[in-house]
Amino acid sequence: MWKITSDNRPNMKKKILTLCQSGLKNSLVNAILENEKENADWKFDLNRANTENKSDAEESIVYSSSLPATRRRNIPLTLIVSMMRSGSTFTGDVFRSLPNSLYLFEPMQYLTQSVGKNEIVYVNGTTRSYNESQLHEIHAEMIINLLLCRFQDVPFHVFKSSHFLYHNHLNQHYSCAQRIKDSVIAMRQQCIPDLIKKCKGANSFTIKLITVRMKAISKVMKLLPEVHVIHLVRDPRPVLLSQINVGQIDKTKIQNESRSHCTILQNDLAETEEDIYRNNFHRQRYEDLAHDPLGQFQSLFELSGLEFSQAVQNRVRSIAMKKGMVNKCQYCSEKGDAMATSLQWRVSSNYSIVHAIQEQCLNIIDKLGYFTVNSTKELKDTKISLTKW
Repeated sequence: MWKITSDNRPNMKKKILTLCQSGLKNSLVNAILENEKENADWKFDLNRANTENKSDAEESIVYSSSLPATRRRNIPLTLIVSMMRSGSTFTGDVFRSLPNSLYLFEPMQYLTQSVGKNEIVYVNGTTRSYNESQLHEIHAEMIINLLLCRFQDVPFHVFKSSHFLYHNHLNQHYSCAQRIKDSVIAMRQQCIPDLIKKCKGANSFTIKLITVRMKAISKVMKLLPEVHVIHLVRDPRPVLLSQINVGQIDKTKIQNESRSHCTILQNDLAETEEDIYRNNFHRQRYEDLAHDPLGQFQSLFELSGLEFSQAVQNRVRSIAMKKGMVNKCQYCSEKGDAMATSLQWRVSSNYSIVHAIQEQCLNIIDKLGYFTVNSTKELKDTKISLTKW
């Protein structure tokens, strides 16, 4: 770590140190961006900038060869942000079908589970501890590091995950990561260089995230405004029923689970009302993808600056447009007939459980454009649409 020693920016340095001491992180970001325009060669670690004395503040200033503005990628960068059992694996499968693309499946899962519990070891050899209140900032920092191919500044265990098997291009990396066991040095020397090469040579980069909330995404968009964000949402009723079916939640606690799920989703929706989301942001209902896969995916690709090639179209047809074929595999991205599969919850579920979910999620159901059902008959009749538009 290098402290700022440049003596030709004393006013900026003094200003930012004052902001560090007062904990004004929003102002701190603005100061960083202001200084960025002057082609400064240093940056801040936002996670350690909220300090109480000058020496600590100075120690939180870290040297960097360049700020994000001078390191931006000249390729489409896309974040698919969703919640568990909402169709994100299915959506990500289409994005990862792009030739010469880089696609990461849930790289933040390890951090989400470890922050506030365990010390986190980075590929660069450093060890850091965080509390849970820092989770959004840590998520944002790591997402930016990934998008900019700064893999040495990402936790070691992120690269040990079997999630790397979700992209054929990364099978070799996964094999390397398993071979080196728990050696951080071996990971840095043997596995990461090839991954960085793939990252820098990719034509597009997409990351799928279900454990990251929109507060973190806001921070990413402020520092990397060219990132495209797809907020994938789904009717909370099939989401929670699916979580019951795969054993992720307890049916006897459905009211509490429903309240928790819809509170998180409500917070995400509120966050996206901020001005930062006016550009490069799209909210996508899963039900609309299932109803019109080709049309909806074409729009998503165009919004993300990606080519909706024939190969991608063929992938959509193969996983979502096999008429009459319902795939009941709980963790498969291949839906067969996506529309028919998306309606199965209505046929198989119990109205009393659906009603319990509705009671806790009425505001979300309405805001996202769904109708409630008031009887078993309405629930089971799939000819009655539950989408308002």
